[in-house]
Amino acid sequence: MDSTNVRRHNLHAMYCSNAKCPDFVATGSHGEYVAGVTTCPACGEYLVDTLPPTTDLPREQSHYTDVEPVFETADPTEVVVVKGLLESEGIPYVTTGAEKFDAFRGALSPMRINPSAGIAIFLVPTPLADTVRQLLADFENDESRK
Repeated sequence: MDSTNVRRHNLHAMYCSNAKCPDFVATGSHGEYVAGVTTCPACGEYLVDTLPPTTDLPREQSHYTDVEPVFETADPTEVVVVKGLLESEGIPYVTTGAEKFDAFRGALSPMRINPSAGIAIFLVPTPLADTVRQLLADFENDESRK
């Protein structure tokens, strides 16, 4: 392969093919990244050159488009616990502000409350909101009994 082909090959986009990627769950489309990016920044999966043909349902039938807030916190330990609970139940969610609490990015310690960090808000699909609120209430009641 000559250097022209190598350069041309490196210019094409790369895609995240993970259907459970938070970006895909939230938007209904696979993330597209510039050449040189090898893993999806949202889920960590390796990127692919081309997406496989899809037989997915139209977005209206396969993805939630309306979300509502179900939990807010300024406590980084609660962010981790709620994420774990929702993920263990297979409940799709998105957060706003939670990235400020990510200890691996070096922003804040996960064991320290920092009021200036703001609030993390968890949003879930509207049809699941009441179920998630009940799940969180049941979890809190179980924890308070210990």
